[in-house]
Amino acid sequence: MELQKLLEEHNYDTVGNFLELYQNFKKSHMRSLIEFFHAYTPRISDEHHTCVGLALELRYRLQKLEQSYPTLQNHLSIVSCEENIDSVDGYTALRDTFDTMPSTLEKEHCLMCMRFEFNGRSGVLLCDPGYHVARVVTVMADRAYPHTGWFIESEENNIRKEYNYSFCTAKETFVQWDERTTKNGNREEFTGIIYVERPYLTAVDVTERRNLIYPFRSLLSRDQKGHLIAGVYFKVKLKSDDFTVFYQDMGKQRLKMSFSALLQTEINEDILKKLSIANDQLNMPKGKLLETLQQCAELLRDDHYLRETLAIENLISVMSENN
Repeated sequence: MELQKLLEEHNYDTVGNFLELYQNFKKSHMRSLIEFFHAYTPRISDEHHTCVGLALELRYRLQKLEQSYPTLQNHLSIVSCEENIDSVDGYTALRDTFDTMPSTLEKEHCLMCMRFEFNGRSGVLLCDPGYHVARVVTVMADRAYPHTGWFIESEENNIRKEYNYSFCTAKETFVQWDERTTKNGNREEFTGIIYVERPYLTAVDVTERRNLIYPFRSLLSRDQKGHLIAGVYFKVKLKSDDFTVFYQDMGKQRLKMSFSALLQTEINEDILKKLSIANDQLNMPKGKLLETLQQCAELLRDDHYLRETLAIENLISVMSENN
């Protein structure tokens, strides 16, 4: 119930922290973004929850259960996830180096985990509000009941996403997260690895910081089942002027708009009307979505800043590939 309430009450937002980095960099009067980025401390707030903020908020909300289960805090923790793994065996083999040498793993995602054991059987519970998963996933070492197994995460417009979580090592150190996406009969597969052996203590300094530079930004509202209600998303690239907005109005409406249209002296009334509908369905204060998108439009006009941002993104990608 707490997980589903969180999905409904908090947007998933990677736009707010993106803008805040830019605004703080401009205030600093520093010339090098990479130097500023290295020293910058990301802020977690209700205004813009990424997977990090959502996992931390869920962990905070579950403190109330400790009144009935005082030892619960010893078993609940934030854990890290590496997305798009090419080789599961190759990645899990890195475990032996975690304590002895520095790593350049990205750790681009995190979620909440609870370890448990009963009748000699062990497992973990996983809660992933960052990926809009509206159920608590049970992963049993023996893969027997109550192991969740494959389930449909979303199904819309002939696109079906299915998830499966299972231990991928005998030591129960890693959970393998498999995703199948089927569109018009064609299937794509994705594998991520969740490290559940230890709590993830640097989610803000690593995962939130990594998120700041991603070349894809989104602001999304969800219902209690994790279904997307409304939102905006766009790619960060040079000479980019497009963003997509979607909302519910006699079914889901999805429209492409231009940032430059929002910087005109007089904005088209139809655009304002559609953004107002999305604003309300994102549960934002009146006019906040337009203001946010106008700030994004100004940022995307700053070619020098964008070049530095994309250079940092490329540097991080190269470092992780070399690892």
